[in-house]
Order: sequence, then C-alpha cells, then structure tokens
Amino acid sequence: MDNLKVTKRNVTIFTVFVLICGWVGVFIDKITNQAHYENMGTLSNDGTLGMGIFISSPLILVFILRTFCGDGWKDTGYKPNFRKNRKWYLLSCLIYPTVTVFMLILGYLTKTMVFNPISISVYLTMLIGQLVIQIIKNFFEESLWRGYLTSKLMKFSWSDWKLYVVSALIWNFWHLPYYLVFLSKEEIEATIPGGRLCFVIVATICILCWNVMYVEIYRATNSIWPLVIMHATEDAVINPLLLFNIVYVIPKWAFAFSLSSGIIPTVIYLCIGLYLRGVRMKKES
Repeated sequence: MDNLKVTKRNVTIFTVFVLICGWVGVFIDKITNQAHYENMGTLSNDGTLGMGIFISSPLILVFILRTFCGDGWKDTGYKPNFRKNRKWYLLSCLIYPTVTVFMLILGYLTKTMVFNPISISVYLTMLIGQLVIQIIKNFFEESLWRGYLTSKLMKFSWSDWKLYVVSALIWNFWHLPYYLVFLSKEEIEATIPGGRLCFVIVATICILCWNVMYVEIYRATNSIWPLVIMHATEDAVINPLLLFNIVYVIPKWAFAFSLSSGIIPTVIYLCIGLYLRGVRMKKES
C-alpha cells in the first residue's frame, strides 16, 4: 500500500474514532455513576473516567497509528523550531491577550460588560496556575489536531478552504460530548446564554473561524509548540474571567461581546487567520 493510501486509511480510522470516543466516555460515566461534572472549563476538579477516555484515547490511537500502522513519527510537529520562528512564538503569546484586552476596553466603553473588583495579584496567580495546567492539556490537544490531523490532511493537496473546514469540523465534533455533557450548565451560561444547542452552534462557528489562524501558524512553523502556547493562553486568560465572574457580559450583548465566542472577537480571529494566509501566499507566489 502506498503512503497516500496509508494516510487516507489512517485518517479515516482517526476521524471515526474521535467522533465516537467521547460518547463512550459518557456511557462509562453513566454506568459507573461518575457523571458529576463541574468546572471542567477550568480543570478545577479531578475529572472522571469518562473525561479521561475522551481526552486520552485519541492520543493512544495516534501512538498506535504512528508506531504500528505506517504513519511514522517524522511529521509530529514536536520540534520547537524556535530559532527561526521567534516572531511566530511572540505572535502566539500575544494574539488572545491583545484581543481580550481590546474587548474588555470595548465592553467598558459600551457598557456591555460588568466588571467585578479583583486584585491584580489574585488574577495573576489564577492566570499562572491555569497557564501551567493548560500548557499540559493543550500539548496533548495540539498533538492531535495540528500535529496529527492537520499535518496528514495537508498531504492530500486540498484547497486551503477544504483543509480549514474539514479539519475544523473534525476538531469541533470531537468536542460534542464536552459541549453537551461534560461542561456544566453554569459554564455554558457564563460563555453564551441560550442553552447547550445554542452553545454548540456558536462553538462550531468559532472553531471554523479560529482554525484558519491555527492552520496557518502550523504551516508557517511546522511545529505544534506555538499553538500549544496560543491555545493555553486563550484558556488561561479568558476562562477565569468568565467562569469566576470577574467579567460579566450582559446577556443581550453576549452574542457580540462574549470574550471567547462573541461575533466581534471571532471576526477578529478570522481576519488574523486570513491575513496570515495572505502573507504565506505572497511568499509562495
């Protein structure tokens, strides 16, 4: 079997598996009475066996596909490639904090957000603690979505748009058990009021828009590490603000101003991704 056929077969196996594994985790939690989910968005509890299956089983599959099924380990993106990609690392550190600060200022000026007082030292302590946790968590996640899925799909010679959409939808629908079961109602409402189905729709749009940025940074650096940092920074900066009610977005404005999934920040992230695509295409022409 030639290399491309092996890649297509293994990507198909990977896709089917990741769309199912989370629901297997939900089922196991139900039959073992572990289905008590709280504060999953900030990883502030110990999780459950089902959550462990949801997060870890795709990694085990990738290990099997790479080691025993012909994928190999050359395109993992594990090398930092730091020396020639310093500007990309800097960009990865700054994107989410910069857009978040912009949104906080905009929310303050338009009175669409309520700010609860908190000392800078307390928030920084929360931020640093979250950053450590989220770097570990997002190393595993980026190993899947950029280090495996995106790197494999890039071999198919697809158009940019097909690559963005297909990789985003697989990434998004892996999250479905997380959106529909593992996340608590309080965490859903802190992000976007309107219930779980509304949250799924908004999250899908967000990931479709964000993914352009993620794919382009991966293409530019050939490393998952800038994306681990960027993804971890997003989680560490935004989640505590929303989930600990430091910033409260007035519900009628949440669809536009929500820090993590509002229309305004989502469009900004899409524009950043499209700009990065334009830079790449200019270099390639």
